[in-house]
Amino acid sequence: MKKILVAGSTGYLGRYVVQELKHRGYWIRALVRNTDRIKLPGAHLEPAIAPLVDEFFVGDATRPATIADVCNGVDVVFSSLGMTRPDFKHSAFDVDYHANLNLLRFAMKAGVKKFVYVSVFQAHKMMEIQNIQAHEKFVDELRASGIDYAVIRPTGYFSDMAQFLNMARNGVMLSLGDGDKRSNPIHGADLARVCVDAIEGTNNVVEVGGPETFTYREVADLAAEVVGKKPFMASLPIWVADGVAALTGFINHDIQDIALFASAVSKMDSVAPPHGSHTLRDYLVEMAKQEGH
Repeated sequence: MKKILVAGSTGYLGRYVVQELKHRGYWIRALVRNTDRIKLPGAHLEPAIAPLVDEFFVGDATRPATIADVCNGVDVVFSSLGMTRPDFKHSAFDVDYHANLNLLRFAMKAGVKKFVYVSVFQAHKMMEIQNIQAHEKFVDELRASGIDYAVIRPTGYFSDMAQFLNMARNGVMLSLGDGDKRSNPIHGADLARVCVDAIEGTNNVVEVGGPETFTYREVADLAAEVVGKKPFMASLPIWVADGVAALTGFINHDIQDIALFASAVSKMDSVAPPHGSHTLRDYLVEMAKQEGH
């Protein structure tokens, strides 16, 4: 039985990866900063991991002294560890690059056979964003390490789509540009299957999206239908996001990254090879039920 370390195990994707690994019979060690969240389901319908994990390792990957033994005795490291929102304490490079680099170095020292990492689809088109730079700098380290590896490049998560429900409920749906760019986001459970397939497979790079493709406007319409409201649709020029990014760059680079990313995805299609079976409508309906609407 292979032993797997999962870093980012309490995040949206990490929880589903833990579930999929357990379903396939793997022994799982989960790296967590604390155990407060392990018994609770995630905010976007993902499972609680306490019943699924064989061993919890409490440590902080940004502080290498706390994770020196985390890779000992495991065959594979899977990491979806990354900055998901500004915490005003760590930078994108602290987490997406340095924390993962700490894991990689300990993995190599422990003789881990493979390292699987989750980055971003079409990252090469967004290299002006510090978060993307951090992801890709780590990918470069991983390629150069000599360890067997796989890099997963998803288009986007269903969890990101929940913001459309909030805007629809509030009565105003904002978009950048014409809202005509296409994307195929993927459910965490479907992406987890792709990730575990990559653990078991030989591909070094896996680009992945969900089974359905939408424009921004189509997602907005779907969210409005689910909540039973017709919000006011407002289109903002893309230069607004660029202007916000320029201003916030003097205050906080993580907030600047959010504005730059919003601008970038509003300028290009983001459609990867389709995988999975979960539909966005079903996800939004379940989220709306969970939130009591």
